[in-house]
Amino acid sequence: MTSLAPTAYDWFNAHDTERRFATEAAAEGDLRDPYERDRARIVHSAAFRRLQGKSQIFAAGWSGYLRTRVTHAMEVAQIARALASNHGLPGSLAEAAALAHDLGHPPFGHNGEDALAACMAPYGGFEGNAQTVRILTRLEPLTTRHPGVNVTRATLLGVLKYPGGHHGLPALYEDDADDYTHWLYAGVSEAQRHTPSRSVICQIMDWADDIAYSLHDLEDSLTSQLLSAHSLRSREVVERVARRARRSDPALSDDLVLHVLHSLWSRLDDGWSAAPSTARVREVGASYVHRFVTGTRVAPLTEGGHVAQSSFDFALLVPDEDRQECTILKAITQELVLRDQRTGVQARQAVRIVRDLFELLLETALGDLEDIRAAVLPPAMRSALQDTVSERARARMVCDFIADMTDAQAGQYHERLFSARQSSPFAPL
Repeated sequence: MTSLAPTAYDWFNAHDTERRFATEAAAEGDLRDPYERDRARIVHSAAFRRLQGKSQIFAAGWSGYLRTRVTHAMEVAQIARALASNHGLPGSLAEAAALAHDLGHPPFGHNGEDALAACMAPYGGFEGNAQTVRILTRLEPLTTRHPGVNVTRATLLGVLKYPGGHHGLPALYEDDADDYTHWLYAGVSEAQRHTPSRSVICQIMDWADDIAYSLHDLEDSLTSQLLSAHSLRSREVVERVARRARRSDPALSDDLVLHVLHSLWSRLDDGWSAAPSTARVREVGASYVHRFVTGTRVAPLTEGGHVAQSSFDFALLVPDEDRQECTILKAITQELVLRDQRTGVQARQAVRIVRDLFELLLETALGDLEDIRAAVLPPAMRSALQDTVSERARARMVCDFIADMTDAQAGQYHERLFSARQSSPFAPL
């Protein structure tokens, strides 16, 4: 379903393509548009590379073909680009926002995020999307001339997934909000600024994320045989998935869940194999992606034929039945995979590692930094802490340090700090 309305809006205007810090013009011969330059900055960032070592659903390194956070980001980007291009929006902008959307996730996926959020509760909290914006605007060392990677306003708004806050936390941490809120929403109407509006690019990124999460993690679960396709027919599984899905959408009925699960099973079952082949699983997943992408449309929110003034003047419209089906597919992974005993053990380990690291490092950061035991902190961090008096700011530094780690880095660092076994001082940290 093609949308023509957004083509009336100039997506390459000076406002949307502005960067927070003045930057040099593109070098001679560089024909990329501003959003393609954003995409390159994100792909070449250390934060993006670290995603290859961070869990998606399964722990990074469990298998050579199971998805990590970086492959998830790439797949979300591909879907987001298709959505945007279908509706006459710049695919490079949607792709840049999608590639960046998970930069702020800490080690161990959502388990690590929950643990770090609990640790940071007295100090302003932790939320993955807010951390993403913090990385893009402050933490990623692209150049000595300014903090962060200095992406365009449109790309940054495309990443800002929870403008009204999430889980009781504001959209941005206090210091980031002080520096960026006014600039981000310059020229935006008061009504849109003070309501939880999202740019249409952010809406596209979010729907692409939902599609990828609902189908690709399910694909990994089936092809690794952690999940049996035949179990989708059982009444017990239908009831469990229905309960889980209704946490997101209370209106979902058991009959609809039964229909979705049986439809999925019938597509996967070839009538004679004990388990569906990898090719069949991927083929079925691709058919869902195609339907979830092509069933959307973009509509203007302006009335009376007025020309759109900003990227907030459009809405991505997704059919109710597609959103409901996507919710049910996500619930399969949430209920049958994340609550499996094998992944449950991993979750408990993740929480323990993050909590132990935070408590020890925060105690160190709040103590005597001249003490020899403060050497567990990296030199740059010790230097920055010397100039930081606030306990809240010091906690945020510790949080940033842990959130940057890959799963392996966090596990190895925890082992060296808490294991009774002595480790070599020459082993990398």
